[in-house]
Amino acid sequence: MRILPLAVLTAALVAASAREASAIPILQLYVEGGSYDAGSETWVIDAGGTIRLWTIGNVAGEGGKGTIYDVRLSIAYDAGASPTVTLTPSTTGGYGGYTDPSTSAAPTYLQTRTDGSAPIMGDGGSLAGHGVFGPGTWWQEYLLGDFSLTDSPIADFITSFPAAPSETKGQINVYEINSSGFTGTLHFDLYDHYLSRNKVKATFAPFSHDGEGNVVPEPGTLMLLGAGVAGLAARRRRLARR
Repeated sequence: MRILPLAVLTAALVAASAREASAIPILQLYVEGGSYDAGSETWVIDAGGTIRLWTIGNVAGEGGKGTIYDVRLSIAYDAGASPTVTLTPSTTGGYGGYTDPSTSAAPTYLQTRTDGSAPIMGDGGSLAGHGVFGPGTWWQEYLLGDFSLTDSPIADFITSFPAAPSETKGQINVYEINSSGFTGTLHFDLYDHYLSRNKVKATFAPFSHDGEGNVVPEPGTLMLLGAGVAGLAARRRRLARR
């Protein structure tokens, strides 16, 4: 058996670690115009009216696993609330240099759960609660469809808006979100699965890439979404990250 010099082994491990660290997550969430809150590890925006939520899929880049099937978005809030939420497909419009030539199909409403459960992913397992799901939380779920396109440049939105797109191409679905009949905190999660050797592998946006925020009353309407600093933020981060 050939034994490699220690320096070669060290260099190989460092290179592998660098590749792993630089890999773009399979799924991500970003709130357009938001700022990143390191304490709650979420994107934060304080704005009334329509909120533009980006759902990002790394289909073919480093760290990607091919088509992401049956991508779902959940919107969680305090038990007893009854928000009316609308999701209208849009595009990036070239914001920050991120082009997005394809407008996604309208999401399909799937269900509202009031039993303290967590969303179920494609492999049959529950999405980790991370201090959000469980008793005292209700949630709605929407089907966004398969992510299979490579027509948009993407990057890692973990702690800041990337100054320029990377060379990685994937799919970005943008949704203009409005809500009414609700004052409180909404929390977003993005998840489902890919196939590996014909086996279903669950995946979700890492908890440092998801969205959460406050909905406060404005004249004639109730809307302010983001990723954030109150409500459910105080109850999250209980479980290990992905």
